[in-house]
Amino acid sequence: MKSLLEMFPRASESFLKANETPNCSEISDSKPQRDQTSALDSADAGKTQGVVRTRIRFIGYRVRPLDPDNFAGGCKDLLDGLRHAQLIPGDEPWRIIFETAQEKVKTYAEECTKIEIEIP
Repeated sequence: MKSLLEMFPRASESFLKANETPNCSEISDSKPQRDQTSALDSADAGKTQGVVRTRIRFIGYRVRPLDPDNFAGGCKDLLDGLRHAQLIPGDEPWRIIFETAQEKVKTYAEECTKIEIEIP
């Protein structure tokens, strides 16, 4: 039979000692040891600042409001235009908060899309 050192050539001394001991009373307790720090404590609290996000809100005024996904999808070109015009730094999800809303109006003359840009 092979020795532990032959089977585990990189084993630590404590591993070898614990497993070659004929008396099992020397083996440490198998119960897991709990970390004493609170789960709600954060070691990094306040050290780094998050990215400040620009809020962009598209408000559609329509006689017949669109489905929410259609209206949001139609805002993509407008959002890209804001980025190309350098009115916003970028349209990545970590840079902006994208919001859409629709309101019903009475006449087609009142239909429009308003864009609100809120820079913190």
